[in-house]
Amino acid sequence: MDYLKELLARADLGSWESWSTQYRVLAVIVGLLAAYVVVRLVVPTVLRLLRPALFLVAVLIAVRLLYPAQVCSVELVANLPYLCAR
Repeated sequence: MDYLKELLARADLGSWESWSTQYRVLAVIVGLLAAYVVVRLVVPTVLRLLRPALFLVAVLIAVRLLYPAQVCSVELVANLPYLCAR
C-alpha cells in the first residue's frame, strides 16, 4: 500500500493540467480499454434482455407493411399520427 501511495505522490495527480504527457496518454489508453471491456460485457446482456421487445417491434413493422388499413383500424394504433397518417 505504501508503494501505491508513493506512486501517486510521484505522479502529482492533482489536476489534468498538472499531469505529464505520459500519464495523460496512459490515462486515455486505460480509459479506452475499460470502456471497451464494459461495452463487450454490457451489449450482449442488453441485447439478450431486449430480444423479445425487438422481435415484437419487427413483427409489428412487418404487419404494418403488409396490412396498413387493418392495423390503422385498431383504436390504439389509429391514435398514433406517424403510423396512420392519411
